[in-house]
Amino acid sequence: MVIEALSKLSPLIPVESYRYVGMGSIYFRDFQMVHRRLGVTNMTSIEGVYQAKTRVLFNRPLSCIDVSMGMTHSVLPKIALNQIPHIVWLDYESRLDPGVLSDVEDVIQRGVSGSVLIATMNADRPEPNLKRQQWLDAFNGPLPQPNDPKKKSEYALLAYRILKERIESALNLRNAGHPTNRYQFHQMFHMIHTDGAQMLTVGGVLTSKQQNRKWDACNISSLDFTRSGENSLKIDIPNLTRTEVSYLLRSMPITNGDFDAVAANAGIPSKDVRSFANIYRYTPLFVESEDW
Repeated sequence: MVIEALSKLSPLIPVESYRYVGMGSIYFRDFQMVHRRLGVTNMTSIEGVYQAKTRVLFNRPLSCIDVSMGMTHSVLPKIALNQIPHIVWLDYESRLDPGVLSDVEDVIQRGVSGSVLIATMNADRPEPNLKRQQWLDAFNGPLPQPNDPKKKSEYALLAYRILKERIESALNLRNAGHPTNRYQFHQMFHMIHTDGAQMLTVGGVLTSKQQNRKWDACNISSLDFTRSGENSLKIDIPNLTRTEVSYLLRSMPITNGDFDAVAANAGIPSKDVRSFANIYRYTPLFVESEDW
């Protein structure tokens, strides 16, 4: 979904001219997709586990990926965000914290017009209660509502609002004294999915005042999975067999809304058919092995 949305940015910036900055680990799946689908050849992976350097370099799938060892707070300031447009995907396993907010602020304040910021983080309920209170106290100030979260959905909403507030404050600081060329952040993504833990992804594009018309020409809102506000896209991954996936693909797209009939033919729960219909264009296809 992210890659498809990025492919529509060509009216703003030729997508192949971006520099991609991510956190590839040993898999580099996002780097491969950015290269294959968008044609980007200028890429940097930030890797914070120094002990894994040999393994990371061994698994690097493309020679155009530069691996920078270090934590984001030390590597990002060395990247010339103020010279060319960047796609920066900060894909954290950790929760939102002051360090994450500092990274986000750096991208917002230094990114040139057309630059993309995407941040993914753990937005699950902290356990036990001690960790919960430590997480809330780490922000050192009044929090937006719901500032006493209970439900998992409230933790994700609070994290989103804290992140958005920091983006807006960084923009205000950047725009101070520059009334004729103010920057805006156009949100494209607000996604929640479960990957062992509840994960939150928020992202969007920076534009100067002069490029707002080019941004409008991208027509990002035509993609039904993009979100410009607080209403998130909740991605539910249905539990389906390979045979069931093959059957459902032959029924896609379901244009008449008759999910129950499609589900009944195979005995699949209707909710799983609906979930699959929402994401089938973007899900990878896996092949089962009979033996290892």
